[in-house]
Amino acid sequence: MTLQDDASIVARHDQVWLASQPDEADLDAWAAAGARTVINSRTPEETAGLPFDLAAAVEARGMRYVDMPIGGAHGADPSLTTALADILAAQDGPVVMHCRSGTRSAHLYAAHLIATEAAGEDPFATMNWPGGRDANLVRALLPPANE
Repeated sequence: MTLQDDASIVARHDQVWLASQPDEADLDAWAAAGARTVINSRTPEETAGLPFDLAAAVEARGMRYVDMPIGGAHGADPSLTTALADILAAQDGPVVMHCRSGTRSAHLYAAHLIATEAAGEDPFATMNWPGGRDANLVRALLPPANE
């Protein structure tokens, strides 16, 4: 499987790839394509329900694993947007952001684009996001200086 055939990648923007829940074959494809970091925006409860240990599988393939849960008891924490900026500033290759469908990750990335003034007219259009859009979720993820 080539990365172009990887159905889990929903959108790409520069070195950020937005994806739905990967399986282990997707992780193999991401690693082979040079991804360096995988950011999981699913809640710990959702991640625990997977048939494999996601963190261990990511790290076994030489990529860094980062939990940034959105939803459930975790809500939408603006500190995630600040932490994402630090990760992206230090990136040394593609960063894959995922959740179940990619939507929560897209909203976190939209908040990042707004906070860094890289959003253009519409952060979702900037990142080529084809899915749902919730302005309230983006606002909830914005650090206070960007509200």
